[in-house]
Amino acid sequence: RAMEDLCQGYWYPIYAFLRHSGRSAPDAEDLTQEFFQSLVTGDALNSARRDEGKLRSFLLAILKRQLRDRVRHDQARKRGGARTHVSFDAMEASERYELESKDERDPEWLFHHAWAQDLLAGVREKLRESYLVVGREGVFDILLPFLMWDNEPPSHREIATRIGSSEAGSRIVIHRLRTKFRDLLRNEVSLTVRSPEEIPEELAWLQSVLAGK
Repeated sequence: RAMEDLCQGYWYPIYAFLRHSGRSAPDAEDLTQEFFQSLVTGDALNSARRDEGKLRSFLLAILKRQLRDRVRHDQARKRGGARTHVSFDAMEASERYELESKDERDPEWLFHHAWAQDLLAGVREKLRESYLVVGREGVFDILLPFLMWDNEPPSHREIATRIGSSEAGSRIVIHRLRTKFRDLLRNEVSLTVRSPEEIPEELAWLQSVLAGK
């Protein structure tokens, strides 16, 4: 189950790296499946260095190693067969990649950018679920802009009107939302680094990547 969660959470950065490296959509799909299949069977994990550090660096190192070791005739292997199938929407992958900025930076940059985006999206979804449990999903959707880093959020006055609160009350609600988000984000990041001491550095890295630096 843990490996399935890993595949579900991190397949797109792998796919994006492969596409940005010049692979066709079908070939990238096959290679993404093959990558996670190797994780499931343990072959790649056994050959990887245990001192790669952060999870993103660890997985990227495994992927690069596999691409170096993969012989040409393996690319023509038939999909499926007896291999373990990792669930991901190939159509979603292709469409999402086409929407990516045609940045000239290398595939590794796109891998890291997709990693950061997906990590934050996962945290936002977990926070949404906590609001859903108490019947406040609508409030979460109104407040969602305060968790996005690409656009200016609405004014507190507008939020107060939409949630039926005073402006002071809306500030408290937004503060609580951001606090919960930071706690969830910190916890999620803690799962991708070797020690708690690395968390602040990884959080700073996330912010710099999403800022396009």
